[in-house]
Amino acid sequence: MGATKIDSRVIDGQADELVGYWLELGRRIMSRKLASSLYPELKDKYSRGQVHALVLLAEAGEPKISELAAVLSLDESTVTRLVDKLEAAGLAERRRSTSDRRSTSVVITAEGRKVVTCAREHQRVLLAEVLGALDPAERTEFIRLTAKAAEAMRLSAL
Repeated sequence: MGATKIDSRVIDGQADELVGYWLELGRRIMSRKLASSLYPELKDKYSRGQVHALVLLAEAGEPKISELAAVLSLDESTVTRLVDKLEAAGLAERRRSTSDRRSTSVVITAEGRKVVTCAREHQRVLLAEVLGALDPAERTEFIRLTAKAAEAMRLSAL
C-alpha cells in the first residue's frame, strides 16, 4: 500500500507539471498570431472557429447541430449561427436525415474540404518545425506517447 501512495503522489506531481506544459501549448496554438501564421490565406476570409468547425466536420461525417455543438463545446445556438456562416460561404450545407425527416445534419462541401486541406497543410508544417527540434528517437517516443495519451483521453471521454 505504501508504494501505491508514493506512486500516486509522484503521478499527481507529474500531472501538475504536465498541465502547465499543455496549457502553455494550448495558449500558443490558440493564439491569434499563430492562427494568422498557420492560415495566412484563410485568415481574412474565415474565423478560427469556422476553420476549426470545418476540420471537425471533415472528420465527423454528417453530424447533427447538437452533435457538432458537443464536439466544439459550444451552445447549439452558437453552432447554428456558425453553420449559417459556413453555408453562406459555401463551405457546408444542411441536409435532411434520410432516417428521420425531422433531423438535419451538417455536411462539408467540396469548397469546405479545400479549406481543410489548406489548414491541415499549415498544421503539418508547424508540427514538423516542432518535431525538428527533437532527435529521431525523441520524435518517435513523443509521437508514441502523444498517441497513447490521446487514446486514454478518448476512452475516458475527456
